[in-house]
Amino acid sequence: MATDPFAALEQDHRMVERLLKTLADSDEGQEREALVAQLQQALTTHMQFEESEVYPLVDREIDHETAEEANVEHQLARDGLAKMQELTTAPGFGAAVEMVQGGIGHHVQDEEKEVFPQLRKRLDDDTKSRLADTLKQAKMQAGLPLIDVDGASKEQLLEAARESGADVNSRMTKDELKAVLAGR
Repeated sequence: MATDPFAALEQDHRMVERLLKTLADSDEGQEREALVAQLQQALTTHMQFEESEVYPLVDREIDHETAEEANVEHQLARDGLAKMQELTTAPGFGAAVEMVQGGIGHHVQDEEKEVFPQLRKRLDDDTKSRLADTLKQAKMQAGLPLIDVDGASKEQLLEAARESGADVNSRMTKDELKAVLAGR
């Protein structure tokens, strides 16, 4: 994981968007339940990291209102996730997914267009590096991949594989690197 924690958080956003799209098109069953559980785990880790590490910096470096709005949006996402879990096998699941997609879409746009660019400018390299390390640790503790292998470039996959201590080289294909990161 590079020393830009915001790039890693943006990559999380892409993964969540893909999961939500897949869920919107899913049929009732075990696959849907597994996808909801995967979304729950990824979002929980992401939101806890932002709330404990990023939003206090937003409060200090940008303003209190922006930090408060982000926290409220996270609670709305949690409520939406709970509704999705409740309706996994019931009518109305699609509406719950759409609700979460809309809320997260707004939140992601705020973060990526306003919050993250400001923090990139205002925070020193040591703070950004500490955030990146803390995010990496949080993902490792949660058993999550350090990067979204489906959305990552070959260079990102290679960097993540090297950071994981795997024996890799630049001649490997994306699929080979994905397999290494998946532990196969």
